[in-house]
Amino acid sequence: MNSSNTRTVPVQLIRKTSVDDFNERMIGMLDQVEKRVEQLRNFRIVRPVNSSSSSSSANHLFDIEQDGYANHHSHQTVMNSSNTRTVPVQLIRKTSVDDFNERMIGMLDQVEKRVEQLRESAGLLEQEKESLINMLGNVNLDSELLRLGQGERDDISATASRLLNRCKAVEVVVNTPRNAEQAQALNNVNNLIEAAMNKMKEDLNNAKEAMKRFLNACSPDPPDGPIDQRFQAQVIECTADDQKKIRRRLGILINQIERAQRYSAPEF
Repeated sequence: MNSSNTRTVPVQLIRKTSVDDFNERMIGMLDQVEKRVEQLRNFRIVRPVNSSSSSSSANHLFDIEQDGYANHHSHQTVMNSSNTRTVPVQLIRKTSVDDFNERMIGMLDQVEKRVEQLRESAGLLEQEKESLINMLGNVNLDSELLRLGQGERDDISATASRLLNRCKAVEVVVNTPRNAEQAQALNNVNNLIEAAMNKMKEDLNNAKEAMKRFLNACSPDPPDGPIDQRFQAQVIECTADDQKKIRRRLGILINQIERAQRYSAPEF
């Protein structure tokens, strides 16, 4: 630029612009996280349009049945008084029972759909909470944060801490039915993961490689590296829901280790 007599830009101005851009991006990210946290706290399940009518009919199922039974009997009395053909009481009761059975089955089918929708929605909420906590927990690990002034760092850290507390205040629990063998297998898996996490303070690289072997051992896709046979033997005994949660947890842990590695060797 000097050889062509063009104006040079001071290095300080470039760095200041870069810091301002990072600060703006960080504030924007925290704004988006805050919106997601509030959505998480104010979550509502959207039911099908006809769910209210199904619920209403289910709630009044027994009342309707009693009314129907009474109507059948009164109708039979009218028919007898007009000397028309009478309907046997057994047939009326059989028809009434069949109608009740059909309505009961229909009601249970609707409830089953809503139960599965509830579990699916709660599972998505669990994932959203984990994602938000992971994002907020990594804010202070970002090496770019060191470029900011002390006041700006304090503001960002305070905002992240406030959002983290609000997010953790949301309790989402989806219990998975397990037999004794599945419960023991899950406990063994958690112990293996905890043992690998304890090594993170000593050697991040070894901890990361251990997590990758665990993830390869429970991945439904062909592994892209070595697997941990002992871990795989335990994961296979776990329920399908637990296996999904284990894979998600390992992915989050690997991401945290990679961020910690970048923080331990920041590039300026």
